[in-house]
Amino acid sequence: MGKKLLLVSFDAVGSDELTVLRELPNFKRIFANGRIFPNLKTVFISNTYPIHSSIVTGVVPEKHGLISNVMLQPQNPKPWWNYDSHLLKAEPLWDTIAKKGLTTAAVMWPVTAYAKTIRWNIPEIAIREGDNQILANLRTGSKLIQIFTYLRHHKLLRGIEQPERDHFSAACMQDIINLGAPDLMLMHLTAYDSLCHEYGRGSAETMDALRKMDGFLGMLADACEEDTTVIVFSDHAQLNVHTAVDPNRILEFLGYLKYHEDGTVSNERVVFQNQDGSSFCFNRGLDPEQLGLVRDAVLADPAVERLLTEEEMRESGFAGNAEFGICAKEGYYFKALNNEKATHGYPTNYPNYDVFFAISDSWPDLESNSILEVTKAAREILGVRS
Repeated sequence: MGKKLLLVSFDAVGSDELTVLRELPNFKRIFANGRIFPNLKTVFISNTYPIHSSIVTGVVPEKHGLISNVMLQPQNPKPWWNYDSHLLKAEPLWDTIAKKGLTTAAVMWPVTAYAKTIRWNIPEIAIREGDNQILANLRTGSKLIQIFTYLRHHKLLRGIEQPERDHFSAACMQDIINLGAPDLMLMHLTAYDSLCHEYGRGSAETMDALRKMDGFLGMLADACEEDTTVIVFSDHAQLNVHTAVDPNRILEFLGYLKYHEDGTVSNERVVFQNQDGSSFCFNRGLDPEQLGLVRDAVLADPAVERLLTEEEMRESGFAGNAEFGICAKEGYYFKALNNEKATHGYPTNYPNYDVFFAISDSWPDLESNSILEVTKAAREILGVRS
């Protein structure tokens, strides 16, 4: 088709939130003559960076290699985030379209740091301790456009607080569209996700975030050329929670590691990497009998729903890396600190956990119920159908 595409991620906005989105003015206007596909399954593991990497590569985490938001660093209370685009083992969409002479702009899109073929790149960077946010962004993205947009819009920011950060991001993308009209525009809006973690799904704060994000969507759509197709999708939903549990506490009780109050561990012979709704066991020297003891002890915990299936382990990319994985019961999550009211990372078959996408053009029926239908749509619109 060879049209331009604005691809907007509404982070953590599940299919259930469509009842609100359908009534918001910009969402209603933009998709009045298009199609909305509810009740889709996301990819597992259902966290932001693996899913966004799947959207731009068209494959599950097992194949693109970006299996976690953060690195496995149990000794570090603030693990480093996997924002480097070189971690992707499958070709991302921005590389694919660059071969056709098409251009990409990305604002706060996950895993875009150091991406050379993104012409206008303002990457989402979670800085490491001691680093400077502005310098980190300049180092990993497009320098001139970041300086230009920061000087114009920095007064919109209040640190990294939301929804101010999304307002800044939308203003930056609006400028990029006016300057260069890219063929592919990747926009990641995270206000709902941030406020959902803090206040819970269905809270007044998250409903206000939806209204604000609808306004930002309108800003972007109004800046685009008339023949631009708009796709909005959600990467995962969130489920309300009341209790955090860290399975590494069980390992401490068994004498297999030393647990520290900040959630870090040392002297580990086995360790869990927590992914909120799921957690994965990494063996550092236990024999099969000892691993069996660990598995039984963990499954006896009231917060644990079940072992992850072989298919879930495979799709997530943790098979062959971790010995096994577990998922939390509804209301529970795996983390050292009990500081969230909603979260994600659960298997894709949990109730009220579906996602959606909406497209401003007419679109045929889906071939599957997977959110990866977005990738297929994007490739066809841009004329790079695989």
